[in-house]
Amino acid sequence: MLNPSASKTALQNLFRRTPIVQLDALCRVLKTRSQMSVFRRIKPLGYLTSYTHRSRYYTLRNIPRFDEFGLWFCGNVGFCQSGTVKTAVKELVDKSEAGRTQQELQSMLRVRVQNALLDHARAGRVGRKALGQRNWLYLSPTDSRAARQWARRQEQRKRATVLVGPLTAAMTVEVLVEVLKSSRPRVIVTAQEVVRRLHHQSVSVPLEHVQWVFERYELAKKGGPDSPRSRR
Repeated sequence: MLNPSASKTALQNLFRRTPIVQLDALCRVLKTRSQMSVFRRIKPLGYLTSYTHRSRYYTLRNIPRFDEFGLWFCGNVGFCQSGTVKTAVKELVDKSEAGRTQQELQSMLRVRVQNALLDHARAGRVGRKALGQRNWLYLSPTDSRAARQWARRQEQRKRATVLVGPLTAAMTVEVLVEVLKSSRPRVIVTAQEVVRRLHHQSVSVPLEHVQWVFERYELAKKGGPDSPRSRR
């Protein structure tokens, strides 16, 4: 095991070469098999664990450049300022201007969020209101804030209907077929990805319509036919 001074230098050099690493790499560079020893050495530098990939990836706190939502991705590995998916979900709902649907949160975080949303809703940490027949809009737990979010969402939906026109049966079929084609194990298919794939096929379906299809057929909950539970 390297001494504290050598450990600090070794860790800083490691993260200069690669922004994220797994535990085995940390053990190798510190010349130890003890996980506890690794955490004692890396703690003074400040570190974060990924909220994707079962928290198997690590980075130093000064490396991520978080976006406006407090998220940072290195490839498909995600980190959030709040630390966990559950906390990130609540913050994204609280800070949103028009609430968040499950599909929107799932697209942003790139993992399934159904369990986190249900836990928050049952505990009263987020509010929710029916959006359509079988979907929910998640809102701030503060009544006045939630009312403003709901009103803004209704304005957005009316404006989107005027701008993009009606959703046709043919569009719905195109979206559903593309979701089936794109779904693979351990892959979450998002509305944005479906729009992109359809565009490459010279099929134009507005994002608002794709999101509506996701909500109507509960594709956000399913994540596609073969989607597993999210990795944490």
